[in-house]
Amino acid sequence: MALTPEKIAQELVIFLGMTLRPVGVKVLAALDGPPPSFTDKRRTFCGFVLEAAKGKDFLITMGDLDCLNAEISLGFREPKFVNIEPRLKIRTQAIRIGPVEEADVVLLILNSEQVMTMAILLDGMTARFKGDMAVCGEGVAQVVLDGQPNVSFLCNGARLRGGGYGTNDIILSLPYQTLLELPGKMGKYKSLSRKAKAGLEQILLRFR
Repeated sequence: MALTPEKIAQELVIFLGMTLRPVGVKVLAALDGPPPSFTDKRRTFCGFVLEAAKGKDFLITMGDLDCLNAEISLGFREPKFVNIEPRLKIRTQAIRIGPVEEADVVLLILNSEQVMTMAILLDGMTARFKGDMAVCGEGVAQVVLDGQPNVSFLCNGARLRGGGYGTNDIILSLPYQTLLELPGKMGKYKSLSRKAKAGLEQILLRFR
């Protein structure tokens, strides 16, 4: 029986030893019914993602955001004076943050060792970042646009301006389809790890 996306996310947390849950981000160009009322506190988009990683779910509109760059990169508004990239070219109405089911992008807040493990698991990955609009632009918009995983080392907004991320935090963004393919890759990795460990034990025995 195929694992549900939430179950895959739970297994990934155990596999990597994550302290925060994977966060799904779903960009909505239309809403069924009226838009949701504003959250109790306006936040940066990266702040919402961090809160979601700790267990909360959100459905936000532009009025909930306290970051102009995120409004532009996520498609809530058009840039007026200069082009800003990466950004979504649709007119976003709302964004669901939290559940991984049917998400556009799944965000993982990791340390460098965990990112290394994921790079092995995915047979390599790119890191397109410039220290600006990290979670919203590099983490979401870029991955939606090109359909490839991406690594971001965050920006000052995420670390200093209400984002709350730690010095060693790194964002790894996965397309939804990549998340669904992880169970097979994790199984192969565990098998290889057992074989490597057994081989090392045999080598050590020879020198005893």
